[in-house]
Amino acid sequence: MIAAVHALTGAALGGLCQSRGQAAALGAISHLAADALPHRDLKVSEEAVLLGAALGMIGVTQGWGSREFAGAVGAVLPDVENVVARALDIPQSRLLLPTHRGYHGRRTSGFRGQLALALASLAVLLGPRSRCANKRERGNSS
Repeated sequence: MIAAVHALTGAALGGLCQSRGQAAALGAISHLAADALPHRDLKVSEEAVLLGAALGMIGVTQGWGSREFAGAVGAVLPDVENVVARALDIPQSRLLLPTHRGYHGRRTSGFRGQLALALASLAVLLGPRSRCANKRERGNSS
């Protein structure tokens, strides 16, 4: 699963939580479920650019200290294992997360499933209900 899609999904789910800790935990759990979906991965450099854009958008629109941002970070953190494994040439069979051992999920040549998940997450994040909740949170914290 593309890391940016993990981040968007985690952010959308994070908004359902009562705290940033819960949001980060739910984001991490969502990572495992998303990895099980048929998907195609990108090169690390492409992933990094898309992830930076997704995290930036989430931080700017939802707040850097928001539950949504915590959910996004929680959803992306499991992929640190993949980055470290590639950098240190650790075989996939020795990775800790079950969805990272071997090829997780079913390969697909396209991005339709990931695009649908990303668009659904964006609709939740940027929808009118989300904006009202964020205005209330910002108003209460000032």
